[in-house]
Amino acid sequence: MHKSDLVELKYLSEAETGMNIWGLTAIVDTSITSNKSNSITGILFFDKGYFGQVLEGSRSAVEETWGRIKNDSRHRNIEMLGITEIEGRRFPKWSMKLFDTQEFTIVFPQFSGLMAKIDNPDAKTFQVLKSLWREV
Repeated sequence: MHKSDLVELKYLSEAETGMNIWGLTAIVDTSITSNKSNSITGILFFDKGYFGQVLEGSRSAVEETWGRIKNDSRHRNIEMLGITEIEGRRFPKWSMKLFDTQEFTIVFPQFSGLMAKIDNPDAKTFQVLKSLWREV
């Protein structure tokens, strides 16, 4: 795959009201199956009612997946943070790996300072996650 063929897309969204473990499990199960068949890798963060996701793959596969996500009623206030060309995958082992705040901080300790801000009751969670996700 040439550099221009491989892209990374990052976005944030709010979960629909009432998102629970069963709904989250359904998203992850469907994503793993779809992503494997489309050679997409990445990570999905979910905590406090917010999603953050990084998708990696061919431009066409990532854009097609993005189109489905934008139209998925389980997401609200979706904001794409960027789509960029990359030379290699950062998450090649995961067709979709789900993280919550605690696990994310363990696997990516370099972001623990930003993650700690999410628990601050005065913090605007979406803005903190936006800062975090731009750095991931």
